[in-house]
Amino acid sequence: MVGGKFGALAELGAGSYSDDTQLRLSTSRTIRGDGYFDVEALAKIELPVWLSYSLGAGRGSKLAASALVQKGTTWFSNFYEQNDNQYINGGGNGAAMRIQPHVWAATNLSNPSTFLLDVLRNSVCTHGHPHGIGGALIHAASLAFVLREGTLPSPNDWKDFGRHILLASDLVRADQNLSTFWLPTWNKKADVLFDTALEKAHHEWKADIEACNSFMKMHPNDAYEGLVRALGGLTPEQRGSGLKSALFALAASWLFKDEGAEATILTTANLLFSDTDTVATMTGALVGAYYSDTPPSGAIQDIEYITEEAKRLCTISNGGQVESFEYPDLLSWSPPKNQLDSLGTIDGRLAVAGLGWVTPFGDEFATGQKDALWQWHEFEFGQTILCKRRTTLKPLATASFPAIVATPEPYIRPKLLKTITPTSQKMRTPDLFDNSLKPSVDNMIPSSNEATLDELTNQAIRSGFDPEVIGLQLLMLSARTNGIELAIAYAAIIAKARRARLRKEQA
Repeated sequence: MVGGKFGALAELGAGSYSDDTQLRLSTSRTIRGDGYFDVEALAKIELPVWLSYSLGAGRGSKLAASALVQKGTTWFSNFYEQNDNQYINGGGNGAAMRIQPHVWAATNLSNPSTFLLDVLRNSVCTHGHPHGIGGALIHAASLAFVLREGTLPSPNDWKDFGRHILLASDLVRADQNLSTFWLPTWNKKADVLFDTALEKAHHEWKADIEACNSFMKMHPNDAYEGLVRALGGLTPEQRGSGLKSALFALAASWLFKDEGAEATILTTANLLFSDTDTVATMTGALVGAYYSDTPPSGAIQDIEYITEEAKRLCTISNGGQVESFEYPDLLSWSPPKNQLDSLGTIDGRLAVAGLGWVTPFGDEFATGQKDALWQWHEFEFGQTILCKRRTTLKPLATASFPAIVATPEPYIRPKLLKTITPTSQKMRTPDLFDNSLKPSVDNMIPSSNEATLDELTNQAIRSGFDPEVIGLQLLMLSARTNGIELAIAYAAIIAKARRARLRKEQA
């Protein structure tokens, strides 16, 4: 059964994957050929359209994606509230399960600043609770550890990973949008300081690790089920926790380290009443990186496309030339208001809004909803989706014209990643908590000889908010690689500074 109460009984072939892999591929596509993470494309195109083909998605992720359909909602302002469901309480594993591509594309696994800020940006699109954010950061650090050290993290390493929960505070302050808008709003809505909430989550992480110690000398099967049960992983309240899922993945990878990747994944996938698919796929990321020469057996949906995306991200991490997935212009793009309208026609040809041309195949699965059905479709770029659509398709808007895959020529070395590590520290082994190595906000902005965001806003403020100066600077920022994000951040800083001066004058 797919699609909930008004869904359909549909046939899923052997090797079909769920929302975890779907959103991991979405994240992968939004990492451009130059290594830049297009968080706007993820938030405003990938996530809203994903609602039409999601399989097994959690309530929090779906609510967040639905809220992003609204024009006034951005990736850093998605504070949705629906009945008892609130963004600030979104502590599920919907973020942790999809952030691996940031690690796979990282240019320097020894310097977490090259990937953790993007992990955070990705996470806050849908999850606002420290459990959801912290789980994503810890899982990213765990995967980076395996790729960097060539071994699986032991229980002694798990506690150290908890520091990444606290690091979220510094990461938020390193992003203009998050520090200016997201953090003050979060503190107000949560009625507690974000840093205090992070400290509480950090204590919970340490307590859960202590609880795992008593199981470490047991038989692996008994140990894994025992610790998952002891930590509430079989209960509805804790089953999908981001923090606990990150810990379960670490525990499974360590307990079954002598069993091979496939046996480990099967064990986690078959522990019924746990979050089987998510814990299994997060565990699979860890053991897959460790047993890198052991391909899985059996059918796997879209194996060719998944393999090509993996190779693309690896090439990015090595600074090689690679294609980008080109999305529609966000200035004219509008997400489909209704999930049924994500799939439509352009000049009589089938397409999924914002993503690409598709070809239907297999049976049509009827639903309990009038004028709606589910059917398998294949994108030209290789992914297959079971998509919900109208029986009678509607034309798509011109602004929804499908994306294309484009190879940048000549290849330009990624400016963002090249400048993220201070030159004076290049010969040192970066320490995550060495303040001298933490990139400043300026370094997060793609630039060569261009003025930084701080320099531009300071100049505009010193000009007395001269309209001509502000207009010219906005136009200049919009022409840069991530012009939309920069222009939004610029406008926010100017507006905040202007309001502060007006209040002072009125006083």
